[in-house]
Amino acid sequence: MAIQALNINTPYFLALKRISCILLLGLSLSFGLKAQERCATVEYQKMLHPDQSTEETRFENWMKQQKVAPRLRSSSTQGTSAATYVIPVVVHVIHNGEPIGTGTNISDAQIISQINVLNKDYKRLNTDANQTPSAFLPVAGSLDIEFVLAKQDSEGLATDGIRRVQGTRTSWTLAQNAEFKALSYWPAEDYMNIWVINFNDNFIGYAQFPESSLPGLENSSSDRLTDGIVLNYRDIGSIDDGPFDLETEYNKGRTATHEIGHFFGLRHLWGDGTTCGPPGDYVDDTPEQSSSTNGCPSHPQVSCSNNKMFQNYLDYTNDACMNLFTQGQIARMEIVLQNSPRRASLTSSLGSQEPLPASNDLGLRKIINPAITSCGGLVTPLIEVRNYGLNPVTSAKIEFKVNGIVTETKDAVLNLLANEITTVQFAPINLSSPGTSMISFEILQTNGTTDGKASNNPISHTTTVPVITTLPLYEMFDSTPADWIIQNPDQLITWQNVSVLNGEAGNRSMFLNFDVYEEKGVEDRLLTPIINLNGATTALLRFDRAYAQFSSSNFDDALKVIVVENCNADLNQGIEIFNKSGSDLATAPPTSNSYFPNGPSQWIKESISLSSFIGSGNIQVAFIGTNGYGNNLFLDNVYVYSGDLTDVSMAAIVSPSPVVNKNEISPIIKMKNVGSLLITQIKVETKVNGTVVSAKQISSLSVDTGQELNITVDPLVLNDGSNTLQFTLLEPNGVADEAPSNNSLSKTVVVNNSTESIPARQNFNVSFQENWTILSQQSML
Repeated sequence: MAIQALNINTPYFLALKRISCILLLGLSLSFGLKAQERCATVEYQKMLHPDQSTEETRFENWMKQQKVAPRLRSSSTQGTSAATYVIPVVVHVIHNGEPIGTGTNISDAQIISQINVLNKDYKRLNTDANQTPSAFLPVAGSLDIEFVLAKQDSEGLATDGIRRVQGTRTSWTLAQNAEFKALSYWPAEDYMNIWVINFNDNFIGYAQFPESSLPGLENSSSDRLTDGIVLNYRDIGSIDDGPFDLETEYNKGRTATHEIGHFFGLRHLWGDGTTCGPPGDYVDDTPEQSSSTNGCPSHPQVSCSNNKMFQNYLDYTNDACMNLFTQGQIARMEIVLQNSPRRASLTSSLGSQEPLPASNDLGLRKIINPAITSCGGLVTPLIEVRNYGLNPVTSAKIEFKVNGIVTETKDAVLNLLANEITTVQFAPINLSSPGTSMISFEILQTNGTTDGKASNNPISHTTTVPVITTLPLYEMFDSTPADWIIQNPDQLITWQNVSVLNGEAGNRSMFLNFDVYEEKGVEDRLLTPIINLNGATTALLRFDRAYAQFSSSNFDDALKVIVVENCNADLNQGIEIFNKSGSDLATAPPTSNSYFPNGPSQWIKESISLSSFIGSGNIQVAFIGTNGYGNNLFLDNVYVYSGDLTDVSMAAIVSPSPVVNKNEISPIIKMKNVGSLLITQIKVETKVNGTVVSAKQISSLSVDTGQELNITVDPLVLNDGSNTLQFTLLEPNGVADEAPSNNSLSKTVVVNNSTESIPARQNFNVSFQENWTILSQQSML
């Protein structure tokens, strides 16, 4: 990971305002011109975990109780020993459309070079091992491990372990972690995923710390979809293996060596602190040091009264100066390899082995219908099958079960050559009641005999029939609604129900605690029940939102609203109807505190027409919050209405400013249509210091649902000093507003006609209040 030069607006310094936790693999401050940080694992760890120090202590207490199990070697016919740990690797190259071997679309040779570096470094077969200072030779260690580009994919098909995908951006930030990883991913329990990207955050790599259900790791991220290592495209592979376009400091492949150390549970030598003494990196045979080491210094370098082991792969020196792990570090990595679930399973994955095709091998690829969610009623089950075998498949016997009960055993007639795919349909079933059902299929026979490979014969998933609600839907979130769905991919912080001020006694809302959130870029989703718009003439979605940015934040949290049709669980297939982030999302001024709205003025009501979905049958609305490591987001009063609704709101007082230097002004207000009908006329009532001074009728308007309009009201004459202005919207379309609570806004305006010549100076040694105006922040909103 790379950190920018000393800049309090960088991700690292912003992270210090809160302790969250993604394990980003290294932090040090670089004061050189390049301003690049080697490793982002500590930053990443802070994103994943709200209480990093507690998690670290729990993890280390667990580590102390573990012992490395004896390793059993098996001898081949040639009498050589196989590696104890074999790790299948898949490299996802996220490129920009360049030819292979150019720019971000790095060559196969560069990737193979990196695998070779890893195998040498971890086994201590690196040619520069002889550069280890003599004082450190007694503790230098080797790990009996082999990294192998995957030889078969998750379907058992042959692969070279390299995936090339054109990205949706030319460069990527840490906050977009989940986005680029979703472009290409293999199951993290079976493959070590390495993503190669163009990193524009001044980082060159990071990794996800190992997750485990063992004591001390209960609260680690369980998001398998982001588990792996990220490398910048100019910091992978070694210049010793070819003329690759690599950064001078990081041209021997040690960035991956460093980050995979984190992936297996190692910490930086200095423990990411700034003082001497324990706990440091929790490894006894690495000397204490108080900070990282940059560049390529001469030996010795002294820190904490010790010679620094800056040659260690877990420091920040240039690649050419790194050459060892210690025996203590090796033991620590072995504990993780033997105990952490998605690390231990790598060592038994079939991904590292050549595929062995069998005769009569038909496999189930996926369940198409019923999907993970279903609208219910009569559903026609549909599965996708593939011929993974050596010979054609002409028939199969497939069993279908619902909740463990056999519903149908089908004799399917097929005509599949090797690797061909087709679908098999079953008789309709009734899933009428809301709830969940376990759907499972299994191949019993292929070509009239036992199938050649049992591992791909069964497939199952749970399908959910959501509640279908009647209109109008009005959810005030007095509690977390039981018939709404919360999707929490990383199983960490997500939508929760809290008390919050909005002008109504005892109000509660849904809340995303972005202030102490997990991984940047992760989404948390809140889905309504299923809504049926059939028969509706108009349809409207309304909701209230409140949000403030974190002061000086470089990251923007986001809220988007997606509509999915036909009970589709894949939100990527939905239609986006709202998307705001950062300052566009904000309803209150930035703050360095954890944001909670202080009253109704810090809420905004959104109104969005759903009329285009009428006739689409069942729809579902998803509110998706995306963490940008900024501040807190609130959602309240979700309303889906079918029919005519006349409602306008006072969105803002655009002018005058809080202080003016003249008595006569022409105010401008902003009106928003939050109803379902086109607004063609409106009356604006104006009060000055409690007295009605104007009631202006405005006609010939055309303000559709969700649109805003600036209106210039009648000129006003204000008194010298403080004045209270109140503007109220009345009689939209000549009728009473159906929700008048949002029709008025007030503002304090001070008339100050004092002048000073330039240059002006005020040392505040004498009275100044006659010429100066003092206003609170609240009075300026």
